[in-house]
Amino acid sequence: MATQQLTQFQATLCASIAAAQEFSVLLVDERQHLTSTQREAINTALPQKEHLIQKLGTLQNSILAFCTASAIEPSYGALRSYLYRLGIPEAETILGYWTALKNTLIKNQALNKTNEAILKELMRRNQIKQSIITNLGRQSDTYSAPGQQRSRTVQGWVEQV
Repeated sequence: MATQQLTQFQATLCASIAAAQEFSVLLVDERQHLTSTQREAINTALPQKEHLIQKLGTLQNSILAFCTASAIEPSYGALRSYLYRLGIPEAETILGYWTALKNTLIKNQALNKTNEAILKELMRRNQIKQSIITNLGRQSDTYSAPGQQRSRTVQGWVEQV
C-alpha cells in the first residue's frame, strides 16, 4: 500500500474528527437555543449546520473510497486486520482515530435525537395553541337561559364569557 494513501487516509480521519467535534458543539448550541426564550438565534446556526453536514459527507466519501481501494469493509475489525496484515507501524494511531471518529458520531447522533425530541415537543405545543385560537373564533350556537339562540359571532367571545 502506498504511504501517500495511508497518510491521506490519516488526514481524512483527523479532518473528520475535527468536523464531527465542531458539529457536536453546534448541536449543543442548537439545543440551548431551542430551550431558550429567544429561538430566533437558531436560524443563524442553520447555514453552518448545512455546511458541516456537506463537509462530513465529503469526508465520509473519502473514507469509503479508501476502504474500496483497499478492498476492505468500512469497519474497525476489517481496518485493524488490514493494517496489521500489512505491518503498518502507525496502525494503533489510525485505529485510535477511527474509534474517536466513531465515538464522536455516536455522540452527535444522540445530541441530534435530543434536539429532535425538543422540536417535536415545541411543535406539539404550537399545535395546541393553534387549536385553542381556532376554537375561540369558531362559530357555535349557544342558548341563553330563556332558550333563545345566540351566536358567538354576533358578540365577541369575551362578552359571552
